[in-house]
Amino acid sequence: MDLSLEFFLENNRITREDWEKAAIEFDELKAIALDHSAKVTSLDDAASYLAKILQKCPQVHSVRWRVKDPEHLIEKIVRKRVLGSEKYLSINTENYTEIITDLIGVRVLHLFKYEWVNIQEHILAHWKTEEAPVAYIRSGDEGEIIESYKANSCVVKNHPVGYRSIHYVISTQPTLNKVFSEIQVRTIFEEGWSEIDHKIRYPNFSNNELISYFLTIFNRMAGSADEMGSFVRNLTLEITIQELKIDEINREQELHLSKIEELASELSNEKNKSIDKDSKVNKLSTEIKKLRANSQTRIYNESTLSATERLIAQAKAINANGLNINSAAEISAMNANILGGNSAAKIASMNANILGSNFAAEIAEMNANILGGNSAEKIAAMNASILGGNSAAKIAEKVISKPSADEETGSDIEN
Repeated sequence: MDLSLEFFLENNRITREDWEKAAIEFDELKAIALDHSAKVTSLDDAASYLAKILQKCPQVHSVRWRVKDPEHLIEKIVRKRVLGSEKYLSINTENYTEIITDLIGVRVLHLFKYEWVNIQEHILAHWKTEEAPVAYIRSGDEGEIIESYKANSCVVKNHPVGYRSIHYVISTQPTLNKVFSEIQVRTIFEEGWSEIDHKIRYPNFSNNELISYFLTIFNRMAGSADEMGSFVRNLTLEITIQELKIDEINREQELHLSKIEELASELSNEKNKSIDKDSKVNKLSTEIKKLRANSQTRIYNESTLSATERLIAQAKAINANGLNINSAAEISAMNANILGGNSAAKIASMNANILGSNFAAEIAEMNANILGGNSAEKIAAMNASILGGNSAAKIAEKVISKPSADEETGSDIEN
């Protein structure tokens, strides 16, 4: 490997002071780099195999991988020794593959934050991890996602520059020696921010406070976008559930109407059977009560409203907690971008699109379509048609006056 110490130190921004502190021979580092270079092809094949297995997980959007560059490898060794990492103090060509855990790096990307649990299950179903998974978060992150990390045996750590991802270390043995691989799981938004941060922060602006400040703001925006993606997903599911409930109510109403029509037909055909007639009248009354109760449930109930309010509250919390710069102005701007101007008007328009304009009017129109106008008048007309006039008067007459023998053979109900 044709690499001089001077070029190596300059190219990797290592000071002479740090080099002396690392206390390692440069020839030893070059020997490690040469050995690793000879294994790059086989390691790349192993990484490709890992990626194919990970891609089979339904929640995985895409997979990237890389084999560590030989020069980056020895730069990491120097950096770890400067920091005093004990396991790096005895590193050599014989054991470096067992000490360094990211010779192969695989990055798994997904869309929604909660999908990480499914991806972890997929990883643990195929490989044994060498250490507990580590979930890196940004300082200030909190809530359900952090609790889910802890509940699933992850060690939660604040990353010094705000990277968010979950790291798994697994072992494979593509050749005679065991090789460790690091799998990083993160969302697409997290990946976008980290890639931009890495390109800008290194090599020229690593210690620039102004650049770091704006990268931190960008990090918060990426985190808010992540949470907004999950919010929109939850909103879609809630709308779908409500539509299914409405469809179920419609089917029940159709069933009750069919029973009413069937009972009316039976009453008309069995008008001479006074005992059966009374039973049919009672059943008809029961079905009418069910229809009325069913219609009342069509009104947008409190649980539906509270679910929607909860989702909107989550969106507000995302804006307030995620951006944290000028909250009032930032929330206003985000509402303008997301909802297209006035949020109240936009939500009203959304309700109109989902529920067919005014929901109460929509229910009234549906009742009109089903019952032919005013439901009370329609039921009264149906009773009159079936029972031959005023149903209450007719039923009262039937209960008070016991029919004579002639009446029992006659017709009590007019067609």
